[in-house]
Formats: sequence, C-alpha cells, structure tokens
Amino acid sequence: MVSLSNPKTKRLSWDEMFMNLASLVSKRAACRFHEAGVVFVDKNHRIISLGYNGPTEGDYHCIEVGCAKVDGDPETKKLRRCRGAHAEINGIINCQDPTRLRGSTAYSLLFPCYDCMKAFNNAGIAEVVYLIEYKRIQTGGEKQEEENEAWDLAKKRGIKVRKYEGKVIGDELLI
Repeated sequence: MVSLSNPKTKRLSWDEMFMNLASLVSKRAACRFHEAGVVFVDKNHRIISLGYNGPTEGDYHCIEVGCAKVDGDPETKKLRRCRGAHAEINGIINCQDPTRLRGSTAYSLLFPCYDCMKAFNNAGIAEVVYLIEYKRIQTGGEKQEEENEAWDLAKKRGIKVRKYEGKVIGDELLI
C-alpha cells in the first residue's frame, strides 16, 4: 500500500519487468536441472507469448520420474534423450500468431541453445536478452557443454544479443 507520506518514486524498467516475468514463468518448468522461462515482447512492450521448459504433452515429468539423460527411462532405466521441449520453442508454439514474433525481443533466463536460436532466426526474433548462459547436460549427467553455434548464428543473422545485468526478484534461480 502506498502511503501519502511516502509515495512511490520508482518503478521497474522494461528489462527488469520482462526478465522478472521470465523468472516467474520458469517456476512452471518440470526439468530438474534447468528452470528456463522466456517472454516475447513487441517493440511497444506488449507481451506476445510466454514459454517454459518441460516435457511434451502427455510425457513423463522429470521432477516426478527422473531425467531421461541422467536417470534413464522410468520403465527400462536405459539412458535416453531429453524429453523436454525448451522454453523458447514452447513460447513460439504458444504464440497465437507467429508472424507477431517478427522483430520482437525475447527475454530468456538462459541463453538459447543452437536449436532454439535457429527457431528464433526463422521466427524473425530481432533481439535476445538473457540472464545466464545455457550449458547442455551430457547424457549420463557427468559433464556440461557450451553451445557456441548459437552465438555464431546470432552474429551471422544480425540478431542483437545482450546479457541482462539487473536484479531478479524472488527466490534463488535453480539453473
């Protein structure tokens, strides 16, 4: 509640608002290792779409049965590829009209992997604002690896990339 003796004098910047919203959206993620969220906004700061990472519709949730890459298939225990769809892909899918993404900005907790950057390129995303660099968990879970191809594609296609340096409100990020 605002007090007349101490009125509000500051509000969140657009970057702060959208990155904090991406953080909030990420709390829906079903991945045990990456809480990822993304918010797509147009040049007028209107939200176009949201996405978070998790399994495809009807598949197992990693927080319930374990990670396919680390713990294996819940029935066979054989190590498998990740069941999850990345936040960025889900955000593109959730957009009612993908043509609205052309020229938009993506606020993403994690820098997009190469596959997501390819989707951003094809969707016409103009700018990516990220908080943390993404590192892919290798099968078995012993190592993580960087994906430099995403950076190369962004540079080649003129997709502006910048690291978010502000604060994220709320509990710690589980990334």
